Amino acid sequence: MRTIRDAKTMARALKAALEAKHITLSHGESLDIVARQAGLSDWNTLSARLKAAEAAEGRRARPPSSWGFLATYPGEFDHGIDRDAPGHGGDAALIRYVHPARGGLYGEPGQAFGTYLQESSAEPYLGRRVAIAARLATRAVSHGATIWARVDGAPGMVLAFDNLKSHPEAGWLLGDSDWVTRRVVLPVPEDAVSLHYGFFLKGTGSVWAAGFTVTALEGDEEPAPVALPARTGRQSRPHNLDFSQTIEEACR
Repeated sequence: MRTIRDAKTMARALKAALEAKHITLSHGESLDIVARQAGLSDWNTLSARLKAAEAAEGRRARPPSSWGFLATYPGEFDHGIDRDAPGHGGDAALIRYVHPARGGLYGEPGQAFGTYLQESSAEPYLGRRVAIAARLATRAVSHGATIWARVDGAPGMVLAFDNLKSHPEAGWLLGDSDWVTRRVVLPVPEDAVSLHYGFFLKGTGSVWAAGFTVTALEGDEEPAPVALPARTGRQSRPHNLDFSQTIEEACR
């Protein structure tokens, strides 16, 4: 049972078999029984799961290398590299919510949240400020989309964070927006360990991101040269900030 059509076919067959034994069952009740056979509570839950799986299998975008995607229900998003981002003319990363406001696993559209993120060493930026910037475009975003960044120290210790929520200007994007730049500047204390950054979609709609930059700042916030050490374990430097490389391409 891989599609909505498969499940409905099973429900019709069940209904017909029971009617042959003079047991009356509505189509909705048959659908709920099929859902329970799959270990789920009801048809609405099964339907949402199957729709998410179908959408994931038919997704046209492919995940970028060095970036991770996080969401409670990742199957409800089309996400990855868009080779034909509208109005951009180059590679961009896409996050799109692919389910209607009602019927999805999130229940309410404002609960949907998906983010692309990357982690790298904080060592090149210690004692400085770091600026993370990217170009963004949106279509029909219901609750918000923009970039974010975080500086972490020891495990579980957040030293600095900004998702532009408190910025009335150059903050979250709503509705339709042509390509604009969003920028976050954070201090990187001497005890910082890692730098995290990315962009997110909250609610329904689509957001594209392109041309991420990560630069050290000093004094008047002009970019400063950064010596990037060779390290093992945590990624030592930002990578694939232009979203030009898929995971498949990186593994060739």
